[in-house]
Amino acid sequence: MTNNPEEDEKSLDRRIYLLGTSRFIRALGRTSSFLFLPIVLFQIYKLNLFEIGLYSGFATLIMALVQYYSGILTDRIGRRKFLIYIPIPVAVLYLLLGMGVIYKVHVIYIITIWYSTIFFNALQFPAIQATIADITKMSERLTAYTIVRLLVNTGAAVGPIIGAFVGSINLGYIFIITSILSVVELLVLLFVKETHQKKSKLTVRGINKIIIKERFLLLFTIVGILFNFLLRQRGTTFTIYIYGFKGISIFELGIIYSLNGLLVVLFQYPIFRLIASRFTYLHWRAVGSLIYAASYFMIAYLEGFIGYMFIMGMLTIGEDFVSPTTETIITSVAKEETRGSFIGFYNMATSMGNFLGSVFGLWILGLFINVPDIFWFSMAILMALVGFGYFALTIPYRQYLNSDALK
Repeated sequence: MTNNPEEDEKSLDRRIYLLGTSRFIRALGRTSSFLFLPIVLFQIYKLNLFEIGLYSGFATLIMALVQYYSGILTDRIGRRKFLIYIPIPVAVLYLLLGMGVIYKVHVIYIITIWYSTIFFNALQFPAIQATIADITKMSERLTAYTIVRLLVNTGAAVGPIIGAFVGSINLGYIFIITSILSVVELLVLLFVKETHQKKSKLTVRGINKIIIKERFLLLFTIVGILFNFLLRQRGTTFTIYIYGFKGISIFELGIIYSLNGLLVVLFQYPIFRLIASRFTYLHWRAVGSLIYAASYFMIAYLEGFIGYMFIMGMLTIGEDFVSPTTETIITSVAKEETRGSFIGFYNMATSMGNFLGSVFGLWILGLFINVPDIFWFSMAILMALVGFGYFALTIPYRQYLNSDALK
């Protein structure tokens, strides 16, 4: 499974760069929103760990369910409507969220508006990912997803620093900036024309019948559920752990997460060239999972700002091996008219891992907060098992690709 990155970059459709720019703008604001909202619930509204985990968990379920049906819908009616209509209500909702935090309205209003932003963001996501697949050949696809991801993480590197700065004045300003950036995102997406020509006529029942027959997709999704459960500990659980119990300040937290985006920008391309040069995407996904496992193991030993910076660096290297391969793998086993549906199905199914990871991750951490080493050791062992699971999946994946090539 090799390709020529230089040739692929030269032949890429310019809309890839427009989509990447829109994702950069999106990440610039929404990374901070995602990062600091648990802090808002923890610091301003004094919610406990289980409550924060429960709210975060239900957010992932909403996201997944919406993505599944929006994935099917984008295969039926096209991508562009989702790209240009969604940022409008998103901008309004983030503005309301920011004002709500500033004026400390009741927490139920904050949660309601937050869930509404998740609903609309989830509507758009499968269309973006499917658009990239629409305008790339299979040999170009990893290159395209990697370029987009580099732009996303450039935004993710800068966003938390900006968020930490304005959040130190008032946490509500973070969401107002996100609202403004959503309008800018819309202006960029207006230049992306429709890419989906072969409209699907399949119903939800028809899509489900196709998915049930896709043995590899089902196996990949099952492993992905456990992977997402464990990956969730890198987000809200790790954030609350180092901020609420290890004394990391909001500004230090912003720097730590900005390091994530910065290192992705620095290392993603060299790692991409390695991924593209040998083995299958599943092999490298397994390597990334094992690096995640080592990172969780190190949380038990390293403390302080420098220690958590090092851990974030390790987590980022694992992310560089895993993230670009997800949509590439899924779209490699999908026809044009089912790309959005397959992406939506995978996101919906693996969201169960996100939900359980959000709810039970923080809850279990709360039980072991006096001996957190046990919690992080357990996460490390389970993530290592996921890595071996991905290694095992390389065999059916090779068989699938070989049979498809023969056809």
